[in-house]
Amino acid sequence: VEREYSFEKRQRLVGQGGGFSETNWATFAEMGWLMLGLPEDAGGLGGTPVDTAILMEQFGKALVVEPYMSVAVLAARLLIEAGADSSLISAIGTGEARPVVAHSEVGAFGTLGWVETRAAKSGNGWQVSGKKSLVLAAPFATHFIVSARTSGQPDDSSGISLFLVAPDAAGLSCQDARLADSSRAAELTLDNCEAALIGTEGACLAIIETAFAHATIALCAEAVGAMDKSLWTTRDYLQTRQQFGVAIGTFQSLQHRMADMLIELEMARSQIYRALAHLNAEPVVRDQAISSMKVQIGRSIKFTGYQAIQLHGGIGMTEEYSIGHYFKRLHMIDNALGTVGTHLGRMAGQYSARERKAA
Repeated sequence: VEREYSFEKRQRLVGQGGGFSETNWATFAEMGWLMLGLPEDAGGLGGTPVDTAILMEQFGKALVVEPYMSVAVLAARLLIEAGADSSLISAIGTGEARPVVAHSEVGAFGTLGWVETRAAKSGNGWQVSGKKSLVLAAPFATHFIVSARTSGQPDDSSGISLFLVAPDAAGLSCQDARLADSSRAAELTLDNCEAALIGTEGACLAIIETAFAHATIALCAEAVGAMDKSLWTTRDYLQTRQQFGVAIGTFQSLQHRMADMLIELEMARSQIYRALAHLNAEPVVRDQAISSMKVQIGRSIKFTGYQAIQLHGGIGMTEEYSIGHYFKRLHMIDNALGTVGTHLGRMAGQYSARERKAA
């Protein structure tokens, strides 16, 4: 990544390729990265979430824009947990398939169990209707994994199923968008789209929660990589920028601010270790660790990001300088897969539930 994914190459990729390179994706497959987290019986390497986190941290340092997390972590884990056809899982590892997850909806406000999209049986298959918002990497997808309700009300924990929908399915429309960090997403509108059921009908919420737990750790590891690079890029700038005839990095007040940035970075990293340690615990314990991690990551992002920009001054706001792009990516991560407020609310709900159970 250090050798082949420079900031200048990334900028050309974003400007000319829209944020995705077939050549880079083939390299990802060749290096074994796409099959890292896949089981061995599906042609994968059988790697652990720790392996994925290490890789994602390095991706964060280089602002890798290709949708690795969306495809090789979130979508792959969803298919694995649902017991989907192993040929599709294997195709992720070789780079031939790029399924992405279409789960988020406007009315959900970060709640994984909120699904208004509906699915109904049609002959030997299914038809899905509804809207999905902010479907990351949708413009590059070869398959959509769509969550839809086969029974119950929008906030019921049961009745949620998963379906595979082709990007060219009749009745499917995509409104593409380029996000602030130059990544791509889309809003999907499904109007009686033909779909194939994945997993067990009406019992997929637990699967979705598990997949999103894996994806959230991967995303936070990317944030740690981006914060780490922001820290040392800022350090290097302070050592070269001069004022009053000396490098401003010699000013004690700025050294203290750099130290505070380092402390925030290490607090965020420690929360990832904790979340990894609890990933296989019972769902309540796992989800508390995941939310705690995302809250700390969000707070660290805000502090380190703002400090990096302020310490750079005006140059930090320019399109040509890298630190502003790290700032944008970090803020996108802060708002992805649940904001700080969303995860604080989730933790409060879990605490209240435990208190009621104890009473």
